[in-house]
This record gives sequence, structure tokens and C-alpha cells, in this order.
Amino acid sequence: MAVSLAVRAGAHPMTIEMTPKRDQQAESTNGQTESWWRRRAPERCDRSCAHLRRWLLRVLGIIAAEFWQHRRVFPLALAQMMLVADQPLLPTNMSAVAEEFGFDAAERDEKLGGVVSVVFFTFGALFSLLVGHLADRMRRTTLVCLCMLLGSSGTFANSQVQGFRALLCCRAAVGAATGGLIPASFALIGDMYSAEERPHAIGMVSIISGLGLSVGQALAGFEGTALGWRAPFALVGVLGWAVTALLSFTFEIRPCPCAGRFRQFRQSATASESEPSPQPSALLASTRDSSAAASGPGGPGPRPSSARTDLSKPTVLCICLQGITGCVPWAVIGTFMTDYLATNVHMGVPSATAVLFSFGVGCTTGTITGGKLGQYLYKKDKRLQGWLMGVTVWGGMLPMFCLFALGEAHPVIFHLLALSGGFLSSIPPVNAKAVLLNVVATHSRGTVFGVYTIMDDLGKGLGPALVSSFVRGMGRQDSFLLGMTFWLPCGLFCALTACTVPRDDLSDKPEEVSATAS
Repeated sequence: MAVSLAVRAGAHPMTIEMTPKRDQQAESTNGQTESWWRRRAPERCDRSCAHLRRWLLRVLGIIAAEFWQHRRVFPLALAQMMLVADQPLLPTNMSAVAEEFGFDAAERDEKLGGVVSVVFFTFGALFSLLVGHLADRMRRTTLVCLCMLLGSSGTFANSQVQGFRALLCCRAAVGAATGGLIPASFALIGDMYSAEERPHAIGMVSIISGLGLSVGQALAGFEGTALGWRAPFALVGVLGWAVTALLSFTFEIRPCPCAGRFRQFRQSATASESEPSPQPSALLASTRDSSAAASGPGGPGPRPSSARTDLSKPTVLCICLQGITGCVPWAVIGTFMTDYLATNVHMGVPSATAVLFSFGVGCTTGTITGGKLGQYLYKKDKRLQGWLMGVTVWGGMLPMFCLFALGEAHPVIFHLLALSGGFLSSIPPVNAKAVLLNVVATHSRGTVFGVYTIMDDLGKGLGPALVSSFVRGMGRQDSFLLGMTFWLPCGLFCALTACTVPRDDLSDKPEEVSATAS
């Protein structure tokens, strides 16, 4: 196609101007290109929507397959969910409860934040040790049902209290149920799954039970604001009774596939012991070995030295110590963050509850990611699981520290900080429980998890009490920032497990085969 150009007279020889004909051709080309893009736009949009639908269906299918694979623990996860849903009901409406009971601002933090937390977790620590001891000697599903019945009754009674002492009694009952449910339920999970599957199974339970935090926050923030702070307690209590009935009629344990290997191992051991013409001393030793092997589900119970030996392992000590320090920030977040954002940052209860909901969403996604990633790293190298816990603890501390240090800002910033902090800080707990299950034999799991729960409750109970004692001298913001720094030693203890796990892990030893079979 010919192009007409003209050189302007008297102008610089290199100055060239396009004629109107070239302008028309350029406009025609642009119009054709634009019309082509407009014609292709619906087609591209349809393809994008089709890809998005396929991707969503694939993700939903993967999630459904994972839940179906671990459907045996679904009733147990619902039980934990109901007791977790109870915990944010009081902190979210702390100011409303304080106003009804006639407390000023200082008494609100000391009594409803500090004293209630101490009572809640003290009874939880005592009952965790008691139920953990009983879980090694009686039917664990019965203990789970009894704990749920006690906790649901305490939650419902909380909606009827008329004074602070009655409130303390109800919180003590729920704390005892929560503390007792943890060792019994995780001992059951250890019996139901092998070492490689436990991080994922614990992740599934943690996801479902973690939804209780969001459910409790939503009920306390919206229903509590509309109907009063007592209504959420009544509703959660009734739902807890329904879950107790579900547990009583549907929950059962099926042995994991490793049980067949253990039966073959025991049969071969019995055959080797039954060789002809044994000496008297050998016969006596064989009798003692058979008696020791029989002390399983129907035997006389474990020897005290076994639990002491497991508790003295370096990995168990590190996991318990990280629980003491790491639960202080969690207690501050669960007890004070909603009220702090609502009153000190002037967000109001609904907006503050939405921020805590974002934190819960981050915890859910972090639990899913942490369970899958921990399972992958455990199969690749057992030490990597410890490094994962340490790095994510320290990484989760930064956004939560910024959240309390920020002061007044745009709400989107609080949502982003809460989401990222919840995602990172929820990765270590699911892996810590899996590590603890993998280094403890089955006949000691109830006792060891009882002690672990005590360590957790020590941090959860002393954390709010310690922080509330600093409020008078340091103010709320500085006290909460100090509470966040307890994640520093927590991450150190988590990282130390990378050095101790290779020696303490039982997954490749005969003890673990016995553990999964029983």
C-alpha cells in the first residue's frame, strides 16, 4: 500500500509530517484491532470462567476427599469445636459483662481477664492430668463423652449466672472439660493413625475445631450485641449437648493397618518362646515377657517408669516448654484483642469481631498448610519439621506485634495483619502435637498429653494474669506487646526439636508398631 508523505518547506530536512491519509489508515487499523478484541472478549471470558470453575471443583474435590479420608475423627473434632466455641464468648463481651457486674476498667481486666483465665486453666490443668492418667487405664471414648457433658452443662449454666462467683464456677467446669478432652482425644488419634498420617489427621481435627473460634466470635459479636451476652452461652451449651449425644451413639475406633503387622510380630514372638525343652530360668523369663506384653488394652496398665521415661525425653521437654511460652501470646489474643480493638482503637465490637474472624481464617488456612507441609517434611527428613515450627513461630510474631503497636489505622491493615499472623502462628501447634505423638508409646500417651496440656494451661492461665498485672503500670498496649515477645523463646524450643527428634522418634521402632495396634 502506498503511503503519501510531505516535507514541510523551510523546515528542518529531517522533520517529517504525516498526511491526513496516513492518519485515516492508522485509525482504521486501530478500529479493526479494537473490534477484534471486542469480539474475542466474550470468548476469553467464557474460557476463564470455565478454567475457574474446573479449578474450584478440583479444590473442592480434594477437600472433600481429605475429609472423607479422615471421617472417623469428625465426631471428635466436633466435640473440640464446641468447647473451643465457648472460649471467645466472654472476652468478646467483656465490657458488657463488666458493666452488668459493676466493674470499672481496671477490675474488668483483672477479674474478667486475669482471674477468670487463671481459674479456667487451673482446673483445665488439673483435669488434664487426671483424665490423661485415666486414658491409659480405661475406655477413652467414655472419657471424651463425660468431658463433653461437663463442658456443655457449664457453658449453658454460664447463661444463667447472677454474680461473679457463679461465673467462676461455670468457667471452672468448662475449663476442666476442655483440659480433660485434649489428652483423651489425642490419645485416640494416636491409636487410630500411623506416624506418617498423624500430622494430617491432627490438621483435620484442628481445622474443624478451629472453626469453633470463628463460630464463637460471630455469636458473641453479633448475637451477643443484639440479644445480650447470655444468649450465645445458652446456644453453644445446647449444641454441645447435641454433640455429646452424637458421640455416644456414633463414635468408634477402628484399628489402623499397622495392627496386622503387630499381630504377626506377636505371633512370631510367641512361636519363638514356645520352643521345646526350655530351661526353668528361660521359662520364667518367657512368663515375665508374656505378662509384660499382655499389659495392653486389657492388661493391668502401664508401669509408672514408662511414663517417666517418656516425659524425660528431650523432645517431650522441648514441646512442653514451647507450650508454656507460646500460649502466652495466644491467651492475650483470645482474651484481650477483641476488647482492645473495640475500645482502645475505637473500632466497635462488630468491626473488632470481624478482625478476629480474619485471624481465625488465617488460622484455618495455616492449619491446613501446616498439616500437609509437616507431613511432607516428616517423610523427607524428620528434622525439617522442627525447623518449620521454629521459623513460623517467629514469622507469626511480627504481624501480631505490628497489630498491637499500630494504634488507629485503616481497618484493612488490621485484617491483613491478623490474617497473616493467624496463618503463620497456627502452623506450629498442629506439628507439635504430631511430634509428641511420634515420640511417645501408646501406653503413656494419655499421661504425657495430660502433662503437655498442663504446660499449655500454665501459659494460657498465667499469660492473661501476668499481662493484666502490667496494665496498671505500663498501659494496655505496652503490656500486650510484651505478651507477644513470648513467641521468641517458643520458637527457640521448637527449633531445638530438630536436634532431638531423630533419636527420640519411635515410628521406625517396634514400640511404634505396638502403639498403633493398640
